[in-house]
Amino acid sequence: MSCSKDDVGEDLANASHKNVTYTVAVALYRSAGARVYLSEQPFTTYDKFTPLKSLPVGAFKTGTDSVTFNVSEYVGKTLYAITLRKKLLSDGYYSIISTSKTQSPSLLKFTVKEGEPVSHVAMVISEPAAGTYTRDVAKLALTVKKGSTPVANREIYWYGAGNRLSDALIKNIETHYALTKGEVLQKLITKTNASGVANMNITIDERGVYGSGNNAQNFNENVFFVMEGGKVKVINIDMNALTVAKTLSI
Repeated sequence: MSCSKDDVGEDLANASHKNVTYTVAVALYRSAGARVYLSEQPFTTYDKFTPLKSLPVGAFKTGTDSVTFNVSEYVGKTLYAITLRKKLLSDGYYSIISTSKTQSPSLLKFTVKEGEPVSHVAMVISEPAAGTYTRDVAKLALTVKKGSTPVANREIYWYGAGNRLSDALIKNIETHYALTKGEVLQKLITKTNASGVANMNITIDERGVYGSGNNAQNFNENVFFVMEGGKVKVINIDMNALTVAKTLSI
């Protein structure tokens, strides 16, 4: 996406016309990589988008922020305000404007008029609804080894992403496994091949990491485990790249 005004501060002191765009964040998990764009056309897809200029969204999760554009050169034009967020692991962008029925697309455009030096736009931004953009899919190669020997045909279970297996839950899995002579209730996602490698496609969660310190939740930290001698062997894998290779030693 070409935008010559990216990362350049606006000259507001000499502006005859300004636009103030307010962004109201509702349940927005990640503001990093988000920018407000002005365009002569509404946003459809990233590859067809040709914005005039943009400014970064403030670093907030819930609340109201604003950006001010110098729109002096666009007097007489109708412009659209759009908030896009960069994908975590690739160069694509997608809209984070709320698709709620209460937010009409007509409210997100304005005309720069002679005699009206300041125009205003307000938009609600939130995590995008499912199906509104193409999600990145990363490739994970998980090797299972016992000592230095790859373990073939080993069942790989997936607990989920964003939450770790607690000691209590591990104990419950092991107890159930013993009582049922080998049953595991968690999702069997795949098995290792003859080389001891399980190749998986993992969909990236654009929420990323929410919170900080001990309260941080990484929505792309996937929890896998295998059973070995009736015991759970766990590996937590942060899908922080589009290609990841890890080894689980049992």
